[in-house]
Amino acid sequence: MTAVALQLEQRVLRLPAEPSQLALAREFADDAAARFGFDEVERYQFKLAVSEAVANAIEHGRPYPDGTIWLQLMEEADLLTIEVWDAGRFTTNLVEEGALPERGRGLAFMTVFVDELDIVRGDDHTAVRLSKRRAA
Repeated sequence: MTAVALQLEQRVLRLPAEPSQLALAREFADDAAARFGFDEVERYQFKLAVSEAVANAIEHGRPYPDGTIWLQLMEEADLLTIEVWDAGRFTTNLVEEGALPERGRGLAFMTVFVDELDIVRGDDHTAVRLSKRRAA
């Protein structure tokens, strides 16, 4: 059994907050989506959204004191959710209406691929919650 499979069974993945870990985060998301019964397109979409959230946590967030960010997997009857946690405090950079910034479009990108995107802000953390429904 692979490390990702073991972590998937535990439903939590702790990763060093380093870009080199994106592949492992994508594998975690893809394995979860496959087990949940998503088709190839749905798996790809879910994996892309999770990858963007993890990349944002690594680049713009702050790791926990042990140098990690966390991914937590949750399943409901027809809804698969992954939360990406870091120890930073989320802020938005609002852009002038009509302007198309070079960067800062990650949240908009993620919303294209999932059914629900929520940002949970705490005093000592931020969690990006990505949820995708199983097709009827």
